[in-house]
Amino acid sequence: MKLICFFLIFFVAAFGSEEGVIKRIHAHLLVKDYYAAQNACEEALTLYPESKGVKKVYVQALAQNGKDEEAIQFWKKSGLKGDLEDPELLETLAWGVLTRSENSSQFVVNMASLMSAFFTDDVRAVRMLLSQLNSTNAIMRAMAAQLSPHYRDVTLIEELKRLLKEEKIWFVRLEVIQALGAMEVKDIKEPLAKIICHARSTAEEKAAAIASLVTIYEDIDDKEFTELLGSKRAGLRHLACQIVSHLDLCEKKEAMVHLLEDASPDVRIAALNTLYFLGIKNLEPLQLSKLIDLTADPHPPVALTAACIVSRFAPETALQVLRRSIYSNDDASRRLAAFILGRVGSVGFSLAREVMKITPDPYVKANLALGMIGQGGDLSYAADVLYTFLMLRKGKIMWDTSANSLFEILAPSRVCHIPQVPQYPTMVDHLTRLDILGKLAILSHPHAEEAVKSFLKEHALGVTFTASTTLLEEGEEEAIDILRDLLQEEDENVRVQAALVLALSGGETGAIEVLQEAYKTMDRDMKVNILGALGHIGDKASIPFLVELLEEPYQTLKIVAASALIQCVYH
Repeated sequence: MKLICFFLIFFVAAFGSEEGVIKRIHAHLLVKDYYAAQNACEEALTLYPESKGVKKVYVQALAQNGKDEEAIQFWKKSGLKGDLEDPELLETLAWGVLTRSENSSQFVVNMASLMSAFFTDDVRAVRMLLSQLNSTNAIMRAMAAQLSPHYRDVTLIEELKRLLKEEKIWFVRLEVIQALGAMEVKDIKEPLAKIICHARSTAEEKAAAIASLVTIYEDIDDKEFTELLGSKRAGLRHLACQIVSHLDLCEKKEAMVHLLEDASPDVRIAALNTLYFLGIKNLEPLQLSKLIDLTADPHPPVALTAACIVSRFAPETALQVLRRSIYSNDDASRRLAAFILGRVGSVGFSLAREVMKITPDPYVKANLALGMIGQGGDLSYAADVLYTFLMLRKGKIMWDTSANSLFEILAPSRVCHIPQVPQYPTMVDHLTRLDILGKLAILSHPHAEEAVKSFLKEHALGVTFTASTTLLEEGEEEAIDILRDLLQEEDENVRVQAALVLALSGGETGAIEVLQEAYKTMDRDMKVNILGALGHIGDKASIPFLVELLEEPYQTLKIVAASALIQCVYH
């Protein structure tokens, strides 16, 4: 007892007042000596057991020591819980949960921790991203690379550049290439050019490298452009076309016309697309005749792309090509031709009516209807075709841009599972269906609300946050009005899904009550999405609800709740 009293006297003499003690503990925290900070707090609490300042700094010390559960329990018992207006303390508790979960032995917890930290928009997420870029798990490296452009930190850029040289796993390399392109890192031109030219690079890697290189170019000198144009590598000639489009280099039209005769069909399509963007009205008769010649190209996507362009000045030639393809035995050619037929407008109305009556292929009808949107005229029939397609097609569908990146064609899904995205084929199917639902809302189809309701009832939007917002990106105010009405639905699943979409669309506060009420009855996956949606809204009214969830028995839910809490505190 005498020893304890002596120590307390020494402690007071050494550190002085209560304020001095707190400053001393903060100094330990500042130099990251968390163990010493915790010990100092425990000693200070014997001297100042009622000090709110000491209690708060003790919570910080526990959280920084990886003892988030102890921090939460002390916070509750010490009387600090009643103060939900202290953002620093709430943030400390939440980050304690996220930090401790960062190096969990469970992959799902690791992934949830990284994603949750990312959504906080806090600089501390950079350290976690940097750590996961060095993870032994390829999926974690891919995810960290995908998220890195949001922060654009120099340390992240350097690590991504290292991975560009050393990474062996193809899907991680793909994310690294895309991330560096999104960050517009100038000094990766040479490595990306090697990827485009390398015989063992996958088609996805080459496409990503071209897209990333294009974003890096602000201008191009004649020497470099000539080298690209004359390269033996089709990928570099393709890159030349993309640069001309990106920089709007109208003076390079002649070079693009020259590439119409290229040996590679992909380059010919790229040249056609570039000329389309630059405008064909100033082309000379001989150059226009080369465009017409390509309508007879043996590669169907080239011929159909050319037909789309020449429909403005040689409609009969274009319609002959479209008719031949739309009645062919090749599924991909029929769908592409149908979409382009809708796109050519009034010159193709007669053939379009004929195709709608004759063809038994629902994908041809749907693509023709999609092509007609935005071309004027009565679109009610096109909307009916799309509505019927959605109601009857039970198999998975997708958007296909493999023939030409300018044309998004509706097709049966060929999407395979990929390790870094759970339920990826289902996610793609949902995104595609939501795109079409958004178009129905824009077209004011009389059954648009019924179609949305049916989708929300039958499909789980929890598969991805992106899928939830797609409907609103397409349908805008019309879709928002439909979803607001669905908040009053008797069916809880429809009500919750509608609330989830509205919440993720940009902060519809009317969805908060529906989501919080439904939380207890939902499965774990949907709970994760509800918490993510509440964080996306970022309303302080959600703080009491989220604070209670910091003691969730399931670690994943606890992590997502912590992230949502940080977003609500600092929204």
